[in-house]
Amino acid sequence: MTYVLSALAPVFLLIVIGWAARASRLLSDETFAGVNRFGYFVPYPAFLFTTVAGADLYETGAGLFLAACVTGFLAVAALALTLRLVFKNGPTFTSVFQGALRWNGFVVLAAAEPLYGPRGDELVALAFGPLVLMVNIICVAVLARWGATPLASKRAIAAQVFANPLIIACAIGLVFNAARIHSIPVVSDGLRLIGQSAMPLALICVGAGLDFGPLRRGWACVAASSAVKLLAAPLMMFGAARLYGLDPLTTAICIGIGSTSTAAASYTLAREMGGDARVMAGIVSATTLLSFLTMPLVISLSAPP
Repeated sequence: MTYVLSALAPVFLLIVIGWAARASRLLSDETFAGVNRFGYFVPYPAFLFTTVAGADLYETGAGLFLAACVTGFLAVAALALTLRLVFKNGPTFTSVFQGALRWNGFVVLAAAEPLYGPRGDELVALAFGPLVLMVNIICVAVLARWGATPLASKRAIAAQVFANPLIIACAIGLVFNAARIHSIPVVSDGLRLIGQSAMPLALICVGAGLDFGPLRRGWACVAASSAVKLLAAPLMMFGAARLYGLDPLTTAICIGIGSTSTAAASYTLAREMGGDARVMAGIVSATTLLSFLTMPLVISLSAPP
C-alpha cells in the first residue's frame, strides 16, 4: 500500500494545487474555464494523436490487453445505460452516464511506471487510443440522443461524434499507426511539446473544477454514477481480464485503468452538448475526492504478487 500511495501522491498533489489556485482566487473561474476549454481543443488532442500514432499496437499480448479493456468498458456502458430506468430527465441521465463511463487516463498514466514498471507505462499509453475513441463516441451519441437539444437523425448524431476533437485526434492517430507512420518530422515534435502539457494541465483543471455544491441537491445522481465508476468498473475490468486470460501484471493494469475517477473533460462535453453541467461537476468532484481512497485500495488489492 505504501508504494501505491507514494506513486499516486504527486498526481493527487497536482489536483490539490488546482483546487487551491481556484479557491485562493489566483485565477478567476472564467480564466480556468478558458484554460479547460483550451486543453480540450489543443493539448489533449495533441497528446492523444502522438501517443496513439507512436504506440506499438502489434507487440505480443497487446491485442488481448486491448480486447479486455474494450470489453470491460462496453460492460460498464451497458450497466450505465440501465440507469436510464431510474433517471428520467434526459440531460441529467447523460451526466450520470458520462460519470459512470469516462475515465481520467491522465491519473493512471502519470503513476503507471512507478506502479507497474516500464511495461505499465507502455500499456496504459497503448489503451488511450481505442478507449478514448470508443468512450467519446458512446458519450457523444448519448448526449446527442438525450441531451437538452436531442438530435433525432443518425446523420446529426454522427456529425456530432466526428466533430469531437478527442475523437478526431484518436482516429487520425490510429490511421497513421495502421500505415506505420509513427512520426512526422517537425510536426510530431511540435505536437509532442504541446502534448507534454496535457497531463499536468488536465490534473490541475480537475482540481480547479471541483464543485461540491451540487452534491447535496443531486446526491442520488452522484451516488449512482460514483458507485458504477469506482466500484463496478474495476470489477468489470477484472472480469474482462480473466475472460481473455491476461497475466497478473496486465490484469492489474486493466483494473487500475478501471479504478480512475471521472474525466474532467466530461464537464466540457456536458456544457457543449446540453447535458446537466452542474450535476456533471458534482460527479467529477465526488469521484475525484473518493478516488483518493478507492484508487490506492483497488490498485493495492490487484497488484501482482
